[in-house]
Amino acid sequence: MRRTLIYAGIILAFFVIGVLTANFLIMPLLVGRGEEVVVPNVCDMTLDDAIEHLKTFGLEGVVVERRYDNIIDEGNVIVQEPLPDAQVKKGRIINLTVSLGLETIKVPYLIGVNYEQGLSIIRKLGLVVASVDSAYSDSIDAGKIIGTSPVAETEVKKGENIGLILSKGIVRRMPNVVGMQLSQAQVSLERLGLIMGKVEEIRGSGKKGTIIVQNPEQGRIVNIGDTVTVMVIK
Repeated sequence: MRRTLIYAGIILAFFVIGVLTANFLIMPLLVGRGEEVVVPNVCDMTLDDAIEHLKTFGLEGVVVERRYDNIIDEGNVIVQEPLPDAQVKKGRIINLTVSLGLETIKVPYLIGVNYEQGLSIIRKLGLVVASVDSAYSDSIDAGKIIGTSPVAETEVKKGENIGLILSKGIVRRMPNVVGMQLSQAQVSLERLGLIMGKVEEIRGSGKKGTIIVQNPEQGRIVNIGDTVTVMVIK
């Protein structure tokens, strides 16, 4: 039994010596004899082209990261490690970082937001307000955003131009006063900031003072202070 243990110990010792010799003497000698090559520049190449180009030098390209980039096209190499012109052994792995292209952002929903707040939001997202137009709104007060170009939820690239449309104020449309009595119509118009102008009386069937013609017509856009003329039954 004791002799068996001695033999086992001797065998184990030789095994350990062999492993140490291989790791610290033989392998370094073999690696040291490997052919050195100069790392080519594969930046801004497509990933497939970069990998094929590295293979011609006896090197292996491996993607270690993908990220957005404002300059390098999507699918092209941004950075390589080791850097170009470095001397390495054949078979060395070259780490590649590949571009996802420009970051895409959804245009935010800004309807009802005032101009200053909207401008701040657009800038924080990395977009640019390139134009500001204005139009009347059916429901949104003057100075607030009523639309964007492109419209909300559209995907755009970071740094892309955005147009804002601001409200000139709530649009006022001429109500229908035909069939109303003159006094009733006057009250209705005053509530909208309109002024009853010329009243022409004409003969007709119906109750005296009933409006039968109006100008502007129903639905026309009007502004505060506009004058309305009517014809009434005499």
